[in-house]
Amino acid sequence: MSQKLRSTTEKPWLIENNEESKSRIFKLGVKAIHSLLRDSKTISYRNIAERSKEFDESGKGIHPNSVKNNTDLYDYYLKHTKNKPKPSKRTKIKVGDVDFRNIKIDRDLERVKSRYLQLSKLELVELLINAEQFIAVQNQTWLKSQFENFK
Repeated sequence: MSQKLRSTTEKPWLIENNEESKSRIFKLGVKAIHSLLRDSKTISYRNIAERSKEFDESGKGIHPNSVKNNTDLYDYYLKHTKNKPKPSKRTKIKVGDVDFRNIKIDRDLERVKSRYLQLSKLELVELLINAEQFIAVQNQTWLKSQFENFK
């Protein structure tokens, strides 16, 4: 059983320290990106982290995840990199009442099978959940109608 502790005191020194750290990461990242551009090197999180060690007085540089976590530096990175984030492969399948009501019993099952084989696992799970929801709603309305007819 873990408890989340809530601080009752303000810590302005911590906020100030975080702002300094964000500023330091941004400056080192920008310098590293400019240096990589000048040398015609690939701009990646790892290359930025390695190059930032050259510009840091302490020699530590920044961590590759700092590029992602620092919003300003990440925006700057996106402007200069050729590696754009790939769009998510998730496609929402919206299966409503109309889709299930129009299913014919004499349809070509091989064609249906081939269509389902082209879907990803996530899409199949979403389709199955939507189908179960539709069946549950239909069962509920059928039970209500049977109960009302019984009276």
